[in-house]
Amino acid sequence: MQSKQPARQPQAPAENYDTWLEQNSDELRESRKKSFESSSGIPVEALYTPEHLQREGWDYRRDVGYPGQQPYTRGFTPGGYRSQLWKMEMYAGFGSAEEANQRYRYLMSQGSTGGISIALDLPTQIGYDSDHAMARDEVGQIGVALTSLDDVERVFDGIPLDKVGHIFSTANAIGPVVCAWLLALYEKRGTPTGDCIVQLQNDPIKEYVARGTQFLPIEAAVKLTTDMIEHCRTAAPEWLPISVSGSHMKQAGATCVQEAAFTICNAITYVESCLARGMKIDDFGHVLELHFCTEMDFFEEVAKYRAVRKVWTRLVRERFGGTTERAQHFRLHAATSGRPLTAQQPLNNIARITLQALAQILGGCEQTRTASFDEALGIPTQEAARTSIRANQIIGYESGIPDTVDPLGGSYYVEHLTLTYEREIDAIIRQVDSMGGALAAVHDGFYQRALAKGAYREACAIESGEQVVVGVNRFQSDETQPVPTFKLDPGAAERQVAKLKAVRERRDGAAVIRTLADLHEVCKTGGNVMPAVVACVKVYATIGEIADVWREVFGVYVPESVRF
Repeated sequence: MQSKQPARQPQAPAENYDTWLEQNSDELRESRKKSFESSSGIPVEALYTPEHLQREGWDYRRDVGYPGQQPYTRGFTPGGYRSQLWKMEMYAGFGSAEEANQRYRYLMSQGSTGGISIALDLPTQIGYDSDHAMARDEVGQIGVALTSLDDVERVFDGIPLDKVGHIFSTANAIGPVVCAWLLALYEKRGTPTGDCIVQLQNDPIKEYVARGTQFLPIEAAVKLTTDMIEHCRTAAPEWLPISVSGSHMKQAGATCVQEAAFTICNAITYVESCLARGMKIDDFGHVLELHFCTEMDFFEEVAKYRAVRKVWTRLVRERFGGTTERAQHFRLHAATSGRPLTAQQPLNNIARITLQALAQILGGCEQTRTASFDEALGIPTQEAARTSIRANQIIGYESGIPDTVDPLGGSYYVEHLTLTYEREIDAIIRQVDSMGGALAAVHDGFYQRALAKGAYREACAIESGEQVVVGVNRFQSDETQPVPTFKLDPGAAERQVAKLKAVRERRDGAAVIRTLADLHEVCKTGGNVMPAVVACVKVYATIGEIADVWREVFGVYVPESVRF
């Protein structure tokens, strides 16, 4: 029988927070943890009141304001999700173009509204053809294998571009090639570029610190990124030619604050590269996207998205000279994180994914990409992918959460976190600026050290039990949960290589040689490579052939030693 707690004596109403702490000091001392702090190390007090915000100099009009108005803490539109829900994106791709095509059709039939989000296999991402000696064991393993325009045509076979609405891919070091493929596909089909918006990650900087698909020197990679942004302003002005991603840095060990700050620092570098070309932020600010991932510290994640809007729009006005509202309205894209998902008790991941999705929705993200509960085991099955779509739909249609704008706005805790985030992001930006910017920070190893320390700190916390992961270091179960896993067709790689061989045999070889030579010359003279890359892909030059031209002219990335 459970013992009864002694009856508490009535207390006089506390006049302020300090009085309340003193009145309840004995009870508050009996905490389940020695200290409480957010995932970024921000101390968390037992209670937040208006006094906390007053001490911090918080001002509603200056720091929060109204939706659709500066400082955009509460979102870019007056109505939030009242007129349209967030785009529900599912990232997918495996095996051959035909297999990926079937999965995309299935996801759209189940209500995925985020269009087609293409996961590329590793050889494609680092500019190798499927028959390259370095590629053969990885073809189609973690994404779809694309080597030429022929593969892209098969990925979209039977899918009307004007019905898709949105196409995304994590093209980073190979961004210009994927962009050229899609420009060529639209032209062949006679589809106006505005009928379906293309969004490409095209963000190589974070590859050098967190992900690893870089193959050119970083300065050359940023040059190619800028070429693509510049080219799209006339060739496809509605497209989003860059999605600056903090997601991979977060999953490599960055804290929530570092993820936000490092992403913004990288975005500053890309914008400054564009400004140096004579572009104006008023002309391209609205097609920039900042992309983050959402993990398990719920309120911190909500505050992150509110603070990022505030910080970036201020930079557009004050640092880049933006004069229009449109230039400040970047696209805020978030993905639920695969890092907290566990192979142990995988059905627990449904709860994790739902909480992550809810945090990014309450933070006001325009598009969400949702992981699947079986991702710790392999490529998601159709059932797992459908379950993630349903989680979004239940939040959107059953919870009432989208019915009012920024429903957590005004929470003393959330406003405290948002203000703290803003100040800590600004401090890191100043630190990176003092080093000479994001490229200097990469060369110095500043990012890499921060990520390595964060990953080590978290691993130690999980191992010691300080950080609880349900089903892993607490509440383990000997019972196995039979979860079906996806099985990749073992013959897909060989079929892909055979298709590549057939493309090489039937294409105009002389045209391929000529266009690759033209690309080589443009790279040597420092011109914008995009027109030459488009010409190459139209005659079915392969990604490996194009990337080899870049390797020859720009050189190959050589890892630098990093001080730890």
